[in-house]
Amino acid sequence: DGETARCRQPEGEVEIEVFKAALVIDRDGILEEKARHAIVDEVAGGADVLEPMPVTLDSASGWRIDAEYRRGAARPALPYVHVFALASEDLGVDAGVLVTVRSASAEWPAAEAIVRSLKILARRTASANDRGSGS
Repeated sequence: DGETARCRQPEGEVEIEVFKAALVIDRDGILEEKARHAIVDEVAGGADVLEPMPVTLDSASGWRIDAEYRRGAARPALPYVHVFALASEDLGVDAGVLVTVRSASAEWPAAEAIVRSLKILARRTASANDRGSGS
């Protein structure tokens, strides 16, 4: 919890952070709430924030919220922000992943590839992988 991995290129940056939360099929909306708080903290009122949308990846699901900083003197070099709050689809997971993408343009294929390649391992997934590896 609290550790952040950051990847940077001239076109943008991707941050990945693990957070603790009691998630049982996210009935309480923890992932959407986490995404909302993260985008508000990120843009601090200086951007137009879109409505959250559900996201499903190969090993996870959650919420995505996009924002774009308004044009003007205070517009940062990476004005497009995308926040994903994701968790494994296994039952009873006690953590999630927050992914923040900041980019120079609305579309950044490298960041999309990074997000799509994320594999979130949970107890059941890790156990199946251990058995399959012959260990």
